[in-house]
Amino acid sequence: MKLQERDWIVGDHKIGTQLFYSDVEPELVAITPGTRVLPAAYFYEKKTRCELLKRYEPGEYRLMPQGGFEVWVEDGGRRYFELDQVIVHPAVIKHQKTLDKMLRKAEKEQAKRDRQYNKAAREAKKSNGTGKRGRRPMDPVERARREQEQAARALKSGGKRGRPKSTVSTPKTPKAPTGGKRGRRPLDQATKDARAREAAVRAKKSGGKRGRPKRG
Repeated sequence: MKLQERDWIVGDHKIGTQLFYSDVEPELVAITPGTRVLPAAYFYEKKTRCELLKRYEPGEYRLMPQGGFEVWVEDGGRRYFELDQVIVHPAVIKHQKTLDKMLRKAEKEQAKRDRQYNKAAREAKKSNGTGKRGRRPMDPVERARREQEQAARALKSGGKRGRPKSTVSTPKTPKAPTGGKRGRRPLDQATKDARAREAAVRAKKSGGKRGRPKRG
């Protein structure tokens, strides 16, 4: 059994390609309804289950004058295929030769998909940059604009860096002398006397006891 590909032509128009089988062994020919089958279109779909509903010989069904198969597909319902597009699923008769071929085909298809993915990733990387690490080179137009701005700033500042010195003089508020002592300044005598009188009133009211008085 061989899996091949041909043009899919409807009327006078080619609408794509389709898979089909050739050199099919007699034990793989699908005849009995209810048998698990493997349409060529699902050759790489390992988990999709398909069952034969009916086989039409040439001239038996007006919609398929060349003959074909009516197949129930797990994820697609009722589907129709040509006579060379359906075989008995190799797992049904443990057809090891075909099972091995399916495995090799699946591995080749996966390797092909991996190559296509890696190629697309490389092309995307090239289109986004040069492939070199670090910051991408600046656009020449942007570079010229920045250099022009830098030259204008240098001309305005006379080549000096930093904020220019202010021309407006701000008077400073003189600080009261502390006598060379650090920390909080001492209270004046009037404030001390006022605080002492407040403390005496509180002591007389509390009877000389500190803290909140107990409730009676």
